[in-house]
Amino acid sequence: MVHLADGVLLLAIDRLKGERSERSLFHVLNGKRSATTLQDAFFYDLEPIFGLFPYTKYDYEKLLASFEKRGWLNRSSFSLTEAGAMLASPEAVRDLFERLGGEQRDYATMTWKRLSLFIQTFMSLEHKRTFYPVQADRHAERWVKQVVRTERDWRPLIQAFHEELETALDEVGDPYATAVVYRFTGAFETGYTYEQIASLLDVDARTARLYFLAGWSALLHHLPEDAKLRGFTSGLTTERMTLSARESYELFAGGRTFNQVQSIRRLRTSTIEDHVVEMAMYLEAFPLDQFVPTEQIVMVEQMREPDSWALKPVFDQIETISYYQIRLVFARLKRGETFV
Repeated sequence: MVHLADGVLLLAIDRLKGERSERSLFHVLNGKRSATTLQDAFFYDLEPIFGLFPYTKYDYEKLLASFEKRGWLNRSSFSLTEAGAMLASPEAVRDLFERLGGEQRDYATMTWKRLSLFIQTFMSLEHKRTFYPVQADRHAERWVKQVVRTERDWRPLIQAFHEELETALDEVGDPYATAVVYRFTGAFETGYTYEQIASLLDVDARTARLYFLAGWSALLHHLPEDAKLRGFTSGLTTERMTLSARESYELFAGGRTFNQVQSIRRLRTSTIEDHVVEMAMYLEAFPLDQFVPTEQIVMVEQMREPDSWALKPVFDQIETISYYQIRLVFARLKRGETFV
């Protein structure tokens, strides 16, 4: 039987266009925050699934072997067969894929852990019941303990939380909202497992998990900026740039040159180059012509094959240009800029 979760993974393979390897996708699925993996996610539109499939190498190999056995995947080229492409094409697959939201520095995950544990804790204390924490996360437990110890009347705030959740879930809609609601644990009822939600929604457990992740991501997106539930995101960030790249960016923004940044950071040239590529990928404005001559920027755009982000074909056609410079131009092209 074919499930939506299979379609999502097949769509991820399809988006790589045969230009990246099995290992590349493995690192994207596991959310490896290396320069190469971040660039793969950015260029090939895989950010919605970044870090959401923490496969072991063994399980990943089993997955690909099953796709190949079922006639969906050509592993020699790491591209889909005609049958695999058909399974990756339905609108339901693409819709679920785009809703997932990606790992986002654990923003969505930690917010869920804090809120779900807080609700369980409050309801259990309210009804004077002992409980086993629904979240086995020391950081979330410590955060909730600090909040619960605050002297205040929590009932009005709990009511506000309930109303905000209800409004946001109405906007999210089913099946995503149902998957989120049934994951909550109270004083008397334990949140559903993915298997139980799967039975409720008549899907497999992997798809039920994706419905929950997509629903929770959408809920956070729909919350107003002044929502009281936003308090559970305190200290968290959705910034895509790595912390190290952010440090380098602050130095560049302060007027430092490339060599000065490298000297201050005491990092290799290639590492600072990776940081600059991140800036080109994620910043709204980026001074590309300070890093790549204008005529080469134009040449890169002209020589890039439509819908391809392969570096080597362009590198082979332009003398005196580096892969680093091509990546910078590609990053701005991916953001919708044009120079021709």
